[in-house]
Amino acid sequence: MNPFKKILHDEKLPDTLKDKVMGDIELIKLSLDFTDLIAVKYPATLQELFTIKDKNKPDPNKKQS
Repeated sequence: MNPFKKILHDEKLPDTLKDKVMGDIELIKLSLDFTDLIAVKYPATLQELFTIKDKNKPDPNKKQS
């Protein structure tokens, strides 16, 4: 049996508590999105930028005619 159904069988939670929980969830999602941006997307963008820059730079070992 689900213990939460036993504890909160007929109780209705206050709206303020629901709002607080939803606010906390939104803050966690925002934190995860920010972390993803800083830790994953920003370094990947820098790597791509430097790769493009290296491709456009002439090779000093290559003979020019």
